[in-house]
Amino acid sequence: MGHLGREVRLAVRSLWGDKGFTLTVILTVAVCIAANTATFAVVNSVLLRPLPVPDARSIVILANRYPKAGADFGYNSASGDYYDRLRDIHAFSEQALFRTTGRTLEMQGTPQRVTAMLATPSLFRLLQVPPAYGRAFTDAEGEPGADQRAILSNGMSRELFGSPEAAVGRNVRMNGQQLTVVGVMPAGFNFIDPEVRVWVPASFTPEERLVHHANNWQNIGRLKPGATIGQVQAQVDALNRANLDRFPAFRELLVNAGYHTVASPLEDMLVKQVRGALYLLWGGAAFVLLIGAVNVANLVLARATLRRKEFATRLALGAGPGRLIRQLVTESVVVALAGGAVGAALGTLLLRGLAHSALQTLPRANEIRVDSIVVLAMLATAALVGIAIGLIPSVQVMRARINEVLREESRSGTGGRRPPGAADPGGRAGGAGLCAPGRRRIDAGEFPRTAARRPRVRCEGRSDGRHQRAAIDVSERFRRVHLDGPASRRNSLDSGRHRRRRNHDGPLERRP
Repeated sequence: MGHLGREVRLAVRSLWGDKGFTLTVILTVAVCIAANTATFAVVNSVLLRPLPVPDARSIVILANRYPKAGADFGYNSASGDYYDRLRDIHAFSEQALFRTTGRTLEMQGTPQRVTAMLATPSLFRLLQVPPAYGRAFTDAEGEPGADQRAILSNGMSRELFGSPEAAVGRNVRMNGQQLTVVGVMPAGFNFIDPEVRVWVPASFTPEERLVHHANNWQNIGRLKPGATIGQVQAQVDALNRANLDRFPAFRELLVNAGYHTVASPLEDMLVKQVRGALYLLWGGAAFVLLIGAVNVANLVLARATLRRKEFATRLALGAGPGRLIRQLVTESVVVALAGGAVGAALGTLLLRGLAHSALQTLPRANEIRVDSIVVLAMLATAALVGIAIGLIPSVQVMRARINEVLREESRSGTGGRRPPGAADPGGRAGGAGLCAPGRRRIDAGEFPRTAARRPRVRCEGRSDGRHQRAAIDVSERFRRVHLDGPASRRNSLDSGRHRRRRNHDGPLERRP
């Protein structure tokens, strides 16, 4: 952790010294991550996250289809189908029948239109979500004459009676009929339609239990442990063939219409129509991120080109290529994470702006939000982008020819002016006291004594697989400036100036 902290501090210091580059990269990454945050939040909430009920993926919906009659769509069944399937489909541990409908509810003496759900008493057992207050419907309350019961949503109970506790046992009037509240669902609960505020038990007469192909209900079932949708499909196909024999008057008509029943996960009913469009939208956002990453990579590569002398100097002083690569990657990851954090915040604001307009037409629109999974995914994406763009300039570090880089800097004038009569540095490593990394003829402990004894030292190293020699001028001034510490730097420079004047001008004359 100590090494990592040091790497991060060095990266922040380097980035702070180049504010234009840092700000440009952060803004570029932020815009790309913001688009991906918004789209991934929608995809995660609508497609990837299970329904808000336990083991939602084991819930299957059965739908009657008539493709040759132009009715190869929908997810509906009839009440007669439900009772037949209760008898003959054994892969389900529980089945339920439900549908949403509009009802008029008197609220403080004023009739208001609300969305209600008619459901068999088995629905709450199947969902494995009991009321938070009171109880669920009993099977007896699913019979005609005993169905004057109601379960309220948490919000409706507060609106009518002030609190969920006060609602249990009270009466409400809906469609002119008096209903007794037996339970209140947990806050935030919704199933299929988030607008549902009242649940009422569905009851069927003996005649209604024989109705087939009306298809005005929705039939779901929960798979038994170990059961599969394939088993459900096989059992429902066998039931349909038996029913064709039971009702011969409809046999020819149903065969010509291509009648069959499809068993599919309940989630398909909600998202099948939008799955392709959402994945396409997510792919578009990912492409935007790719374009942004390419642009940032170009900026990083250009910056690395300007830092060639810095890299060559550090390599010459003994830093390994791995050390420089770690620094480059750390710098890229730090700036990318900063952009990712800003982008996640912008994406959250963008999603809130769309929540009341474009997103309302999507299924499960009330569940769309930026949660911890979305934020972590975006930060991980930003980190991966940082690693990728940090490795690009590393190729330059691995291929760097130290002496050539430093020689080019010397020729361009960055190495300073040479005193008259000094040798051409073309065959030397540019800069005082530098040599190629590798095996040295003098080690760090002997360097001061050797430098003092010989003003010119030759050392050799290995660069790109070839032996190279570099002649290095090691003057007394270099030794004092770089080895005696900052406190003696001014004195060493003055001493060097005095000696030069004495050698060229005669007696020592101290400059004012």
